[in-house]
Amino acid sequence: MKERIVSLGILVFALVYVAGSIALKVGTRAQPGAGLFPAAVAFSLLAVAAFHVWRTFRRPSEKDEGHSWTQLAPAGIAAALVVYPILLKTLDFLFSTFIVLFLLLLLLRFKTTLISFLTALVTTVLSFIIFTGLLGVVVPSGVMEQFILTILER
Repeated sequence: MKERIVSLGILVFALVYVAGSIALKVGTRAQPGAGLFPAAVAFSLLAVAAFHVWRTFRRPSEKDEGHSWTQLAPAGIAAALVVYPILLKTLDFLFSTFIVLFLLLLLLRFKTTLISFLTALVTTVLSFIIFTGLLGVVVPSGVMEQFILTILER
C-alpha cells in the first residue's frame, strides 16, 4: 500500500512540475526558450511516473512491513526539511546546512557519529564552494562564507 501512495505522490509532483514548466516560454528548436529544458524534464518525469503508477497498481498489493510513519527517522527527516528554509533565513548557509545534514545523517544511522559529523562538514563546505564559488549562486552568507570566498579569490 505504501508503494502505491508514494507512486501517486510522485505522479502528482510530476503533474505540478509540468504545470509549472508550461508557464515558461519553450521557444522553437531553432531558438529554444528558457522553458525548453524544464519542459523536457517535466514530460519525461510525467511519463516515468505514469508508468510507475501503472506498474505499481497492476500487481497485487503486498502486506506492509518495516518502518512506520510514526517512527523517529521519517518524522525527523520531514521536520528537518521543513525547518531548513527557516534556518537559512536566520542563520548563514554553512551553519544551517551543516546542522540539517548532520541531523539527517544521524537519523539515517549513517556509520558512526564522527563519520556523520565529518561527512556533513565536508559536504557542506564543498557544496558551498561549488555553488557559490564555481556556479555563482547567491546563498545566505555570514562571516564564515565571506572567509571561504576570500580564500577562493586568492
